[in-house]
Parts: sequence; structure tokens; C-alpha cells
Amino acid sequence: MTIPVMFIDDEKSVREALGQTLELEDYQVSLFASAKPALDKLTTNFQGVIITDINMPGIDGIQCLKQAMAIDPELSIIMLTGHGDISIAVDAMRLGAYDFLEKPFSTEHLLDVVKRAGEKRQLVLENRELRRELEVQSGPGPRILGNSPSMKQLRRMLSHLSQSSAPLLIHGEAGNGKSLVARFSHDHSPRQNKPFITVNANTENPQQLANDLFGFDNGQQSVAGLFEQAHGGTLYIKQLDKLPASLREAVLAQLAQLSQPSQESISTTPDVRVIASLTDDKKHLSNTDPFYHALYFQYNFISLELPPLRQRPEDITLLFHNFLRADCSRFGIEPSVVPASLEYQLVNYNWLGNVRELRTFTERFILMGDQTTLDKPTFSSQQKDVNTNLADRVAQFECKLLRDALNRHHGRLKDVQQELGLARKTLYDKMKKHDIDKVDFKS
Repeated sequence: MTIPVMFIDDEKSVREALGQTLELEDYQVSLFASAKPALDKLTTNFQGVIITDINMPGIDGIQCLKQAMAIDPELSIIMLTGHGDISIAVDAMRLGAYDFLEKPFSTEHLLDVVKRAGEKRQLVLENRELRRELEVQSGPGPRILGNSPSMKQLRRMLSHLSQSSAPLLIHGEAGNGKSLVARFSHDHSPRQNKPFITVNANTENPQQLANDLFGFDNGQQSVAGLFEQAHGGTLYIKQLDKLPASLREAVLAQLAQLSQPSQESISTTPDVRVIASLTDDKKHLSNTDPFYHALYFQYNFISLELPPLRQRPEDITLLFHNFLRADCSRFGIEPSVVPASLEYQLVNYNWLGNVRELRTFTERFILMGDQTTLDKPTFSSQQKDVNTNLADRVAQFECKLLRDALNRHHGRLKDVQQELGLARKTLYDKMKKHDIDKVDFKS
């Protein structure tokens, strides 16, 4: 990625010369003649480096440093100093500056310091992201498992959205865990102690669904609808794309009221977060279908995609062993020995029923053992490349050995070390090489 650089210096010639130098090295440079405009743009999500002169009118470099560190104490800030200001620069280092450059300095020295400062900032932000994700994954309730890039990205998005009440659209094939993601989003939000109510929009009785959603009055009693019952919490509408056409206008009107209640209705409008699932991504219909246009653009639903299991084969054995441990515990039996031939079949099976089908197969395997069979392996989107070179094959085999050992020992690295005969640092290096996180293997 292109690293942004904020460059603050009241001398125009210095500002422009060094700005051009950094731009030639592919940095995204913003130039400021004083500190205040830069500080006004600064946030805790700033991904780059700040360079500021020490001697400036108004807010000087030290004051700029202090105010920036108050926004985020882990910012990478480089101070520019003249020969007589070395002691001030040293004080700046004590206050948290990353480094200082004494004028005149070479271009090479500048670029080296900026490069290292940028790498440090990226590491800080990555560690924050990992801590945030770990906190979410370690909380009570369901977990979102998977080591594939798509599942890691999903967990990052859910982590970012954990404090948001923005409505969600979760789309993907049947059996892929959309309900799990909806429940996860609720359980890790400020609404976690409030109602989580589920309703299926796929119905042959539109009037009953209308009564369920909006309530009814039969003359003897008034029954609150699910929007109202979910006040303070979450309403999860499954298969929203199957909603009867006769109810679409009413549902959109309710969403409009939730998103922007009028002055007259603000006291009676329920506070509810809406999460909906679709069996497919209907964004391509948003230009022609008013219903989907309203969902994606008018009410700003955030779209989350769950890829089919066959597109993330690296997650299959992880999910299988997780289901195996959970079901063996539930049935009170010892885990079955999983032959390597079965794992091979699992990874290469097409899984048209996705995670739900894998879960069902795992239960059958526990109860029936070797009598449980899969259809013949189907080599489709995850077909192995017959031209894979030796180094790649060795790497794949090494990765599988590590994952298998971590599964057997439930993520206990000391036991994995002993089984594989690896030094601690070697094990950590290999896990980093294959992007393996021990947390994913904890029981």
C-alpha cells in the first residue's frame, strides 16, 4: 500500500523540496505550512508518518508532538531540527517521537528513517487489529472459524462493526453460516443483552408474516409485531429476497421509519438493528429493482459476503475437527481416528450444502465410523495443480502437518513442539510462514 506522510514545515522551499523527494518514492504526501490543519485531519486510524519541523510560529514542533500523541500515543512522528536544537530533539524522543533528523541531512537518511517509521506504524495498526479480533473471537457465544483470506477479512469487518448499529445484509449460498454471522454480530454488540429475534421471510402465508412483523389488533387484544418486540436489540430477517412482493412496500416503510423517525413518531419508533440474509448478492439488481436499490443505497445496508465452502478448502479440515470435538463432547464419546484418506476426500469434495452439510457428515462419522462415506471427490474450483513444483508440495505438506498437530493438541504449542521435535522459535517461524494462528485450534 502507499503510505501517507504528513509533512509540516513553515518554510515553503523545504516543504516542497522534501515533499517532491517523498512523492518520487511513492509516498502519499500532504504538505502543511502549520501544525493546526494537520492536527485537525489526524485520527487514530492514520496509517502513515508525520514529519514536523521543531521551530515554527504558533504551534511549534514540540506542541504539535504533544497534541498528536494525545490523539494516538503510538503515532510515528519524525522531528526536523537545526544544529542548536539537539537537546530539544532529545526531549521530543522522550515524549514519544520516533526519531529526529538534524539539518542538513541526506536524502538517503531521510528515506531510511521514513521507511522504518512507516513499518513501525503498520505493525502497530496490525497488532491493534489482531488484538481487537482476538477480543471478539474470545468472547462468549459463537465463533467465526476459518484461516482462508475471505474468512479473515470477514472477521476483520465484524470486528470493525462490533460497536455499530448499521443494518447488515449477509449473502451467500444456503448452509453457509449466515445465521451464525447474524448471531455473532448481535452477541458482540452493545445490544447483546437485548432481544435477538429471527423471522423467515420465505413463506406461503404473507398475511401471517405481516401480522408477525407489524403486529395486529383483533378487536380484543393488540399484539406487538417483531420490530417492536426486538426493541433495543436485533431483528434478523432470513431470506429477505424471498419476501412476498405484497409486503415489500410495508417493510421498506418500516426501514425508513427506523432510519429516520419523524418528530411525531420518534417516541414510538422502536430502536432495533436489522440484519437480513439473502441467498445471493442482489446488488446487480439495485439499478432496476426499487426494493434492492433502497436496501443498498437508501438505507445503507452494509453487505457481507460468505463464500461457499468449496472456495475455501483450507478451512474444511479445521471446521471438521472443530465439529468432531464438539459432537464427541456432546455425545460423551472418545473422538474417532480420522484416516488421512478421509481428510483428502473432505478437502476435495464439492460441499454443495456448504458448512451445514459438513456438520451433518461429521455427526454421521462420529456415530457410524468407517461406514460413513462421501461421494467421489469432485475436483472443481479447488482442483490441485498437477504442475505444482516440489517446493510448493513440501510447503503444503508441512502446513498440513502443523495444522494436524495443532488440531490434535487443541492449539497447545508445547505439545506440538514435542510431537514434531521442533524448537520453539522454529515452530513460531513456521506458523508465521503458513499464516497459522493457534487461537483457531483452541477447544
